[in-house]
Amino acid sequence: MRGRIVDIDKHGIVTIKARYDDWPMLLKREYKECNIQMIDSRPLSDKQRRTCYKLIREISNYTGMGLDPTKEYMKLKFIAEDLQETADQMFSLSNAPMSLVCAFQRFLVRFILDWDIPCSFSLLDFVDDVQDYVYACLVSKKCCICGKPCDLHHVDHVGAGRDREEIIHEGMEVLPLCRGHHSEVHVIGWLTFQKKHHLTRGVLLDKHLCKLYRLKRKEETENAEQDNLDGQIDP
Repeated sequence: MRGRIVDIDKHGIVTIKARYDDWPMLLKREYKECNIQMIDSRPLSDKQRRTCYKLIREISNYTGMGLDPTKEYMKLKFIAEDLQETADQMFSLSNAPMSLVCAFQRFLVRFILDWDIPCSFSLLDFVDDVQDYVYACLVSKKCCICGKPCDLHHVDHVGAGRDREEIIHEGMEVLPLCRGHHSEVHVIGWLTFQKKHHLTRGVLLDKHLCKLYRLKRKEETENAEQDNLDGQIDP
């Protein structure tokens, strides 16, 4: 299938003209659906390229595999796991589309977090999607500033006298911070801390994160309230 965009109207509706040359094969395989891939034509920046190589170098130093073998292995792993495509779709960091390399960069950061690979720099300075990175740090239980084991910092204050085990945490805004950075945010204040570390906001706790950190979710409270009501009904 070959196709090209022939028109984009004011509402963003794309009209694509496509041509398929092998009609006998089309009829033989009984094609009913096709995939359309949008090709990002924006050129790759030197900063993106350097960022990817710096992340790959940290992985290489940890594994001892060597820079080039590590680069090729990570590209293959990214294609197979993230893009779910075959190895014949290999790309080059010299001329790949910007959006593809951004996705590869996020994949490298998550790999470093998942495999607990030590870094000589803060990963926060090497991500294009800060919220996605902070969420990944919450899942990996690592400080989003330095990568050390983390505590939960509640951007939404729990408040004095409230039992953290009893309140509903789902929907609260949090950050994963190590003991040092947790202390720092309390000393210098949230606004100063945000500016210093280039953070915009925290991440809202969802059901998965609440379960991971053993925090009370909305559904648990609703079930408990229903149990109380059921217990008050005469048999």
